[in-house]
Amino acid sequence: MRRFAIALIACLGMLSGCTWTLITAADAAGSMVQAGMTVASKFSSPTFVTGAPTSLQSVCIELNQTVAPGDFLPSLQLALQRRGVSSMVYNPGTSPPGCEAMLVYSATTTWGERAFSESPVAYLSAIDLTLLRQGQVIVTARYETGNLNTDRFASAKQKVDALIAKMVVARTL
Repeated sequence: MRRFAIALIACLGMLSGCTWTLITAADAAGSMVQAGMTVASKFSSPTFVTGAPTSLQSVCIELNQTVAPGDFLPSLQLALQRRGVSSMVYNPGTSPPGCEAMLVYSATTTWGERAFSESPVAYLSAIDLTLLRQGQVIVTARYETGNLNTDRFASAKQKVDALIAKMVVARTL
């Protein structure tokens, strides 16, 4: 091992200024790519939206018990609240009377590894949101990620915010 270290030091000592500049530039480019991936992972955009954004005051959200518990439902309610829409969660089949609109959802969790990491982490790989008024579909949105999407590790909040922004017109309070 010591011989290898001595050989490496000797080799580095023989590098010309031009070669050292190229190595430094490659290192800087790698740092920029890593920084870009970090920034991109903080943003999310819907993959598919069908229908026009609608203006609402309140929404009843049907609880989907197949979606893993966590921050998904609170993120959904907060995204609606930020757009001036109040929400209430109800159990399937028990829709409260007087709901202006109903929101049904599904979400799929997948495991994957972040760049430069060997520890798998869970992330939302697909989200489907559907807004209904009097039994009619108003607007739907779907987020779906693939293995190469840099936003796949974005938080539930970021993904849901992007979907709700495409579905609901923000109200001024």
